[in-house]
Amino acid sequence: MIKHHCFMGLLCGALTAMLLLQGCMFFKLKEELTEFEDDFALLQGNIDVESPQKKDVLVVAYENTPSGTNLYQAVLMNPQSGDYSFEVKKGTYYIGAFEDLNHNLSYDDGEPAGFYGKPDPIVITGEPMDPRHPKTRLGIDFSISDRKRLPPGYQGKSVLTSETVKHSLIKAGELVRFDDPIMSEKYGSMGYWQPLSFLREIGFGIFFLEKYDKNKIPILFIHGAVGTPIGWKGTVERINRNRYQPWFYYYPSGLPLDKISKALNSLVNELHHRYGFKEMVVVAQSMGGLVARSFILQNVYESRQDFIKMFISISTPWNGHRMSEKGVKQAPTPVPSWRDMIPNSPFIERLYERKLPPFIKHYLLFSYRGNCSMFLENNDGTVELASELDYRAQSEAEQIYGYNEDHGSIVFSEPYLSKMGELLGR
Repeated sequence: MIKHHCFMGLLCGALTAMLLLQGCMFFKLKEELTEFEDDFALLQGNIDVESPQKKDVLVVAYENTPSGTNLYQAVLMNPQSGDYSFEVKKGTYYIGAFEDLNHNLSYDDGEPAGFYGKPDPIVITGEPMDPRHPKTRLGIDFSISDRKRLPPGYQGKSVLTSETVKHSLIKAGELVRFDDPIMSEKYGSMGYWQPLSFLREIGFGIFFLEKYDKNKIPILFIHGAVGTPIGWKGTVERINRNRYQPWFYYYPSGLPLDKISKALNSLVNELHHRYGFKEMVVVAQSMGGLVARSFILQNVYESRQDFIKMFISISTPWNGHRMSEKGVKQAPTPVPSWRDMIPNSPFIERLYERKLPPFIKHYLLFSYRGNCSMFLENNDGTVELASELDYRAQSEAEQIYGYNEDHGSIVFSEPYLSKMGELLGR
């Protein structure tokens, strides 16, 4: 069973570690965040494969360098969706793809192929505010078929090795099990303190326990800080699996919450485009509730969707956490999500600028058993009740339910599990 870390404990532990370990944990965090901001960029697209196999498609990125155009990296396309993504640095790139029919990691004459544009250059400047050449490029879409070939100047360069071929950072609909090593506490901690390492090993993803079933309603579970999807195991065991299919958003919880919620909206919209489901339920715990509300508002008002029908939040700090401000002020390199967790931060204020639409029923569940009086007012051991019961969130809730549990134990308690069964319909 994975441990449930309290947000306050993370901050207090981090500040203590800063003194005891001379800030080495924060030094590593600073290195990762510097690389993420300066060198990390994302290329993302979709490939239409006209051949029936739709598997073993290698997507290849070529970099324009002073010595010429060279092979940079390759990723395996997701055969279920046609999605792919690359992590790249600043530079100019060209994207091609081919179906590796004989599994030799090289392009051979006659293999279905295709290229983005004629080919067209993709320029990454590292300046996210530049509308002409944004740091992250989406929609790099093209098709491959047996009627197309890689351009002659690129054919001989498409000789790959197992080290060259990576996995996509964006994962929408990949299958996972609760006993998968990526579900371990190690990766929850990595996502908080080493978000770039997490992205390289796990990525941003919505993972499934089973193949998509058009006759079942998706339930999207969103974990909190330092969490992994395994924290939802008990809840999943109590839902009606004949009616619902569990999906899990797995993300590096140390990144800014706005980035996390935007990535989630993109992933959900991709899955909706792929499967066309008519209904979705969103369930989120702790900080994940803030991510969920931000995503839901984007999905409704910006993406103009109406398939989310129910939102269940559990022990969410609706006005952040007072200790996060101390962390931002005292830590040499604050975890980026701490800034968003400061009470009445710009991120939190934006959460209430728009209302949840009437077709989404919000059930607000909170915990109230705790004893952190040295640092906090009335609390559940991690979050103050004043934040869990912020009037702005209360005012839009269909129902509010309180539980005599602490911040971590609530999702294992029988009253909570019984209520989830009632809300979701056994």
